[in-house]
Amino acid sequence: MASFDTGRLCAIVKILDQASTHLRLAARESTLAGPPTAVPRPTAGPAPATSGITALLSVSEQASGSVRRALVHIHNGEVQRAQHELDRARTQPCAAGLTPAGLPRPLPQRVATALRLMQGITNFFPSETEQVLVRAALP
Repeated sequence: MASFDTGRLCAIVKILDQASTHLRLAARESTLAGPPTAVPRPTAGPAPATSGITALLSVSEQASGSVRRALVHIHNGEVQRAQHELDRARTQPCAAGLTPAGLPRPLPQRVATALRLMQGITNFFPSETEQVLVRAALP
């Protein structure tokens, strides 16, 4: 039978939620940045900097949601379902689309803070995702 450290999982959710908050605000600020008289083009997609931030936000939010669901399954005694959610949180497909090149340079303070928070979660993300987070935080 699998054993889960629910205290650690709760801490991971809190950290990911804090990172998501910083990234959500950074994405909003990135969208609002620019000349005040600029008129957004309806056919244009999101700015590259904003799409990089939203990709990172997606990684954070999806991981947090999966860990939350895992905690519910643990509470209900559904060990296999909990393990499945944790595996999903660690190996989510949206992490594959995350690249450091998609983030604005220099990094906005909120993005840098979110990256530090996510890097602080040791032994959670797969090594490929951890490497992307480290490269993204480099100046």
